[in-house]
Amino acid sequence: MKKYAVVGNPVAHSRSPEIHMMFAKQTGILISYDKIISSEEKFNKTVRSFFDENGYGLNITVPFKMKAFSIIDDNLISERAKIAKAINTIWIKDGLLHGCNTDGVGLLRDLTRLDFNFKNARILIVGAGGAARGALQALLNTSCSEIHIANRTVINAQNLVEECRNNDDKIIGHGSLADSNKNGPWDLVINTTTSSLSNLAPTLPGNLYCKDNSLAYDMMYSKDETPFMRQARLDGATNYSDGLGMLVEQAAESFFIWHNSRPNTITVIDNIRKLMSK
Repeated sequence: MKKYAVVGNPVAHSRSPEIHMMFAKQTGILISYDKIISSEEKFNKTVRSFFDENGYGLNITVPFKMKAFSIIDDNLISERAKIAKAINTIWIKDGLLHGCNTDGVGLLRDLTRLDFNFKNARILIVGAGGAARGALQALLNTSCSEIHIANRTVINAQNLVEECRNNDDKIIGHGSLADSNKNGPWDLVINTTTSSLSNLAPTLPGNLYCKDNSLAYDMMYSKDETPFMRQARLDGATNYSDGLGMLVEQAAESFFIWHNSRPNTITVIDNIRKLMSK
């Protein structure tokens, strides 16, 4: 039985073990999948110890995705991860650790599932950390017309935007959270921060959303409406979703990398949602 796990802090809430075990049952692959809590200081040792003890693959969640990028050799990192400068999937091959970022793929697949129309869409990304990098990398490959990064620390948003200046066919801007409505309204607002884990919404102004058709998307997920979703609903967003679908879709891409088998995600999303509602 091959060993897999998710590493994060916090990690007790993670649904990744249930998701991957459902994938394994679907595809007839025998695995174990655990949760591992770590710290910034011990992260490198945590990863190395897992693979030294015959582990096969790790998922990396908050707050270690950018840290994971720093511990894998550059020539063993996928292009997706290099652009995002963050890793959420690690595996061992020929005794060497490899890394990829499947968050962007997972996000696009879930937004497609939700019938979001990317054509000429104006998109606001809230946050500028590893999750934002993964989202930006994926969204730049869609037919959207504008992407704006809003962050509490503006310089971090600016740095992220500067790395994408060579994308001439899209308007890419940045600014503070407080000013994020000045260039609006937005067709899609994505919360990449972990505020919902603390039962808080990011400090955003009103009038962010297009009133005829807009989507608020929280990368965090919850049994109930997340604080960001509640904030968006009250601000006039016509549609809103948590990130459970993204979690399952990015997990499916990780599963494919590890096992070369692509599971059915729709049934797993439905099953995890039912488990969460109990």
